[in-house]
Amino acid sequence: MRALRALSAFALLLSALALLPALAPSERAGVAVTANVTYTLVGRFLLANPSNSTVRDFVYVPLPQNTTFQRSYVVSMDPPPLRYAVDEDGNVYAIVQVEAGPGAKLWVRVEYRVSVAGYRLESAPRAWPPLGIVRKYTRSSGYWNVYNGTLIDLAYRVAYADAPYDAARKLAEWVVNRVKYRVQFSRLGSDHAVARSLLDYAIVGDCVEVADVYVTMARILGIPARTAYGLLLTGREGRMWLNMSTAAEEGDRLIEHWGGHIWPQVYLAGVGWVDVDMLDGMQANVGAYSERHIVFGFEEMKYFGSALSSVCVPSYLTVQYAEYEYRGGSP
Repeated sequence: MRALRALSAFALLLSALALLPALAPSERAGVAVTANVTYTLVGRFLLANPSNSTVRDFVYVPLPQNTTFQRSYVVSMDPPPLRYAVDEDGNVYAIVQVEAGPGAKLWVRVEYRVSVAGYRLESAPRAWPPLGIVRKYTRSSGYWNVYNGTLIDLAYRVAYADAPYDAARKLAEWVVNRVKYRVQFSRLGSDHAVARSLLDYAIVGDCVEVADVYVTMARILGIPARTAYGLLLTGREGRMWLNMSTAAEEGDRLIEHWGGHIWPQVYLAGVGWVDVDMLDGMQANVGAYSERHIVFGFEEMKYFGSALSSVCVPSYLTVQYAEYEYRGGSP
């Protein structure tokens, strides 16, 4: 038993050290920190066994990432993690093992400590990023079809510019003014999220579709782009919850109590990855990032995003309910 506890403690220590940022926020060129908040974040996930036999299952629990603007570690997890793993995009998650009898239900609980820095981009570089980064992050992949003729024409018409920041800003202004928000329970991708209206185009869907359209059009313009996903908190303290059995019936009312979120990022030379969360206040927030974000991962090759079930991913059991409680204070 002591050996098992020691291994669990060592695993928790490894999660605290994983993916430490290379630079502190204050060391990023042209970036000013606007706020610092440390959150206690507790997630609870109710799993059910719908089969008539006992199931031993592996459950994958995404962890808040360590980035330039966020530091995170696991305080506790029940059941304790078997190990930590990293996916294709470098995102860290915990693997726990559970056992549930026929029709049984069980809880997975995890507590995190997450320090987040809000920031503002004060100066924008005029140079384009290195060719290797441009090639890697402007490919057509998954839900980002950079060969879509309509999106190519739109991107060059509404956002072409000589400098990447200028193009990223013009694109954000165009996108945010055309959002027709609708909670979407299946991911459309950029090909199907842009709809022709009577006089112009509209982006139909939720944060996922908005992010997919922006990333696709940014990549068309040669701007390295990807998505970040996690939570957008409503304040310094609160609770968000999600009942899988009523989510479809709730529709757009879901966002009244759930804050799963996804937003784009663009890569600027000399600065690195810059957040573009246009739905935070419905503004063209290129490099204006609030401390209410908690990043759980990034999408480059693997598509996880803010899907309702992605907060906790069992192999055979089903997620019936999820909630997060959070409380923030000074670091």
